Amino acid sequence: MIDILDRIKLLENLRQLQADSKPTFGILSAQHMVEHLAFAVRFSNSKEPQQHHYATEKEQKIKAFVIGTDKDMPIGFKSPVLPLEGLPALKHTNLICAIDYLQTELSDFDNYFIHHPHSKPINPTMGELNYQEWIRFHNRHFTHHFKQFRLL
Repeated sequence: MIDILDRIKLLENLRQLQADSKPTFGILSAQHMVEHLAFAVRFSNSKEPQQHHYATEKEQKIKAFVIGTDKDMPIGFKSPVLPLEGLPALKHTNLICAIDYLQTELSDFDNYFIHHPHSKPINPTMGELNYQEWIRFHNRHFTHHFKQFRLL
């Protein structure tokens, strides 16, 4: 499993990615995948605050699965904050810029929780998450997408 706190290993894995790398499942391009991960990190570093999208009972059920188990995250799960069809427009000019942006967002995640250790930013499918829960989510989310591109 990816450990987002081990940035050296995380970046070693990401550097294996090529712009034309094909996924084993899904429709994301390599750059879309990296930008997707950065988008999710922005939820946890307070730059892209989210709302609750589900009832508390459903949030808790999803949280119990994602945070509380080691089962693979389901292929094809669609977050309510993603477009219903197709892919979002790319934000960066190339994959290298997208990876640099992801690194910045991860650093901002670290800094956010240094200054706000008791904060619980909202995850759109699981509700409020504390620092350790966000780490667990990101580890599982990154692992899911790294497997998608055979980076693990």
